[in-house]
Amino acid sequence: MTVTPLDIAADEYLTVAARAMRTSGGVGALDSLGWWDLLAHLGETDLRTAVFAVFRAQGRELVSSPALGGLLAQPYLEAAGLEPGTVVATVPRASARGRSVLVAVGDVTDRMLLVDRPGQGATVAEPAAVVLRPVHLPGRLALHEIDVDLSRAAVTIDEPRAGVARDRSAFLGRVALALEIVGAAEGALALAVDHATHREQFGQPIGRFQAVRHLLAWARTDCVAIEAVARHAVALDSAAPPRYGEVVKALAGRNGRRACERALQVLGGIGFTAEHDHHHHHARVLALDALLGTSAALIPPLGAWLRATNADPGFASTVLLGDPSW
Repeated sequence: MTVTPLDIAADEYLTVAARAMRTSGGVGALDSLGWWDLLAHLGETDLRTAVFAVFRAQGRELVSSPALGGLLAQPYLEAAGLEPGTVVATVPRASARGRSVLVAVGDVTDRMLLVDRPGQGATVAEPAAVVLRPVHLPGRLALHEIDVDLSRAAVTIDEPRAGVARDRSAFLGRVALALEIVGAAEGALALAVDHATHREQFGQPIGRFQAVRHLLAWARTDCVAIEAVARHAVALDSAAPPRYGEVVKALAGRNGRRACERALQVLGGIGFTAEHDHHHHHARVLALDALLGTSAALIPPLGAWLRATNADPGFASTVLLGDPSW
């Protein structure tokens, strides 16, 4: 496998971001990394790679921050001429009763929130116009359902400008969620590997048994597949094939769940206990899969689109590699 500058940069950014998450927490890490300032430079490959590294680090460290909303809001802010970091976007999510509710991820207290209303434009609301209701989930994910008084809008973005921003926002958000899913799945896999190394049966670590090795190898393959398509999406950005963000998110949701299930098989009974951290990683994957389209919801329309258009969701290697000297 050829190592490219993108691979080296991504690994370095991930290491720095994970260290910041461990030492400063979510919001503190974003501030210490200067993450909000990077949002205005998503057109530059290195800086875009740094922006997305934060999401994979969040998944690995089980840290929560308003980074997803900040990234989702950025295309709308560019359309409205607002500064990065001043607004966090809400995310529509299906409730247990099947109705659509708005949620905000991370600590969004005292932040302006953006609500996108397809066909009607987008609205930015002041904190005083927002009611936050915490949603208590495993996974150490700060999640709030919100009610917004749209009559108290601070800024309104008309539909022509919001429409341009909408697709871009969804692409960025789905890639970010895929990277956070793979980070959380990697965390679950790391716990399983550690268990297989130290847990002994018949006088030897269970990691020496072929059945356990197969489970760990399959889980690792699931994670690598997500990482590969997500890295390509970050590298290609606006040059990605049509609907590639949906492809990335659908694969991440499916593979992330599968990796966690295989890790749980390796852990056995201890993995089901509240004292063990596996359930936090597993729950994080499930919660993130529910945002911006679950894998179950995205796959059928993607398949129908491919059959109808005979489109190729892949891309030529030259598009990704660019300079043959890599």
